[in-house]
Amino acid sequence: MGSSDETPKVRILGSGREVGRAAIGVEHRGRMVLLDYGVNFDENEQPIYPLHVRPKDVEALVLTHSHLDHVGAAPALFISVKPRLLATPLTLDVTRLLLYDMIKLNGPNLIFDNSTVDDMLGVAESVDYERSFELDDFTLTLMSSGHIPGSASVLVDVNGRKVLYTSDMNTIETKLMNPHKLTGVKADAVIIESTYSTVTHPERENTEKEFYESVEDVVKRGGTVLVPAFSVARGQEIMCLLEEKGFGWPVWIDGMIRSVTDLYLAHSSFIKDPRLLAKALEDQKVVKGWGDRKKALKKPGVIISSAGMLKGGPSLYYYTRMVQNEKDAVFLVSYQAPGTPGRQALEEGVFFDGERKLPVKARLQIFDFSSHTDWKGVLQTLKSLAGVRKVILVHGEPQGQMRLASKIKDELGDVEVLVPQNGDEIPVD
Repeated sequence: MGSSDETPKVRILGSGREVGRAAIGVEHRGRMVLLDYGVNFDENEQPIYPLHVRPKDVEALVLTHSHLDHVGAAPALFISVKPRLLATPLTLDVTRLLLYDMIKLNGPNLIFDNSTVDDMLGVAESVDYERSFELDDFTLTLMSSGHIPGSASVLVDVNGRKVLYTSDMNTIETKLMNPHKLTGVKADAVIIESTYSTVTHPERENTEKEFYESVEDVVKRGGTVLVPAFSVARGQEIMCLLEEKGFGWPVWIDGMIRSVTDLYLAHSSFIKDPRLLAKALEDQKVVKGWGDRKKALKKPGVIISSAGMLKGGPSLYYYTRMVQNEKDAVFLVSYQAPGTPGRQALEEGVFFDGERKLPVKARLQIFDFSSHTDWKGVLQTLKSLAGVRKVILVHGEPQGQMRLASKIKDELGDVEVLVPQNGDEIPVD
């Protein structure tokens, strides 16, 4: 054995000391299994791809879930050759929707188009959780990561070494998901997300209660609540929460949230309580055009709309009409990236309409409905695994990762903890 060619390697192609742009290679004898191939966008909406990999060296690409920072660059690998593509059936369906939308918004800046996406998904193979899949030297097993419906962590078994890639994960129960299914998994090396390496999320139950009471408070006073939400999972989470509590006022659903909800219900085994989501869709009103948008603003109620950071989509239409009204409220339930209108409202209390900055007069609040675990969940997850000798922190910002790395060493003792940069190669020996 001994020769370096026999030692599997982990290659960090994206998400090294950064959030998003996830791309991890597990390499053996010149062949690679690629775990995710995502994209980030700069402030000018230009795509930032992961490091290059030759598509002909890729044995298979596994997409762990449908968020663009995990799948957005994947079509680039399918322009000339066609590696194998594996994901859960729900991830494949939502990925198509999101990639089409990304091409509609950013088409001229991208190196692929809708037909590339169709070519890619045309060779895709649906994989179920907990069923091992053999590819040459590699054996792959997908397990629920608890992040969003259809999301997976991947165990790669190669040459007697086991590498676990958690991808984005969650350790708590939400309206849509049970916690991840990683307890007891045996792995030599773990590549684990560290998005919230210094954050402690509040108890979900408390967040839900505070959100619901705040919504009721606004509506009872005759106001309308805009909930800008990510189309994938966050919008449906809020739909389920309002339905479960028996909210008695109109709830309007606008934007891509509806299409994703349809896909969730078509793949209902990936959802904790599909009946609750189906009931929410039945009781709540889907916006079908401009007439409905105007109607939604007229009476007290809730509007759940994409996009989650108020950057565009129908939520921007509502926001411009509600932001100056003290009776109304804007309740943010998603992460607000720097430079977005949502972040600007939170930090400066202003709304920029393209010409002037206006004060935000509507009630503005942010609620932590994150689908990523916090630092405690990272530790809890690592302690629940078996045989771990190497921990590789990805998908986080460096200062927080360094702090988390020392906590992991303190708590787990005899493990090597790495915070790699993009381009680093790590032997799994």
